[in-house]
Amino acid sequence: MLWFFLILDIIFSAAALFGGYYMKFCAPKDNDMKMGVLTESAKKSRDTWEYANKACGKGWIAGGIAGLVLSAAATETAFFASEKVASIVGAAAAVIIVIIMSCSATTTIMGLKSKFDKDGKPVEKE
Repeated sequence: MLWFFLILDIIFSAAALFGGYYMKFCAPKDNDMKMGVLTESAKKSRDTWEYANKACGKGWIAGGIAGLVLSAAATETAFFASEKVASIVGAAAAVIIVIIMSCSATTTIMGLKSKFDKDGKPVEKE
C-alpha cells in the first residue's frame, strides 16, 4: 500500500509543479486563452488572465513542493517506523496536495473578485 501512495504522491506533485510552472510562466499570451485558469472572471481581460494564472500557478507550485516533501517524509518513515505509518503519511500527502491546489484556485477566484470589477478592469484603490 505504501508504494501506491508514494507513486500517487509523485504523480500529484509532478502535475502540480508542471501545471503551476506553466500557469505562472508560460500561460498563453494570445487571445485564445485555452490553457490555464479557465473561469469566466479570469477570461474577462488580459489583466485578469495574467493575475489569475500567476496567482494560481504560485499556489500549485507550493502544493507540488509540499507533496514532494511529504513523500520524502513517508519514505523516511518507512525506513524508521512501520510501513503502516508510512502509508498513512503517504495518504495524508495526497490529500494535502489536493487541498492546497483547491485552495489556490479558490483564493485566486476571490482575488479576482476583489481586485477587478465586473468588466475586468482593475479596481481603483482609495
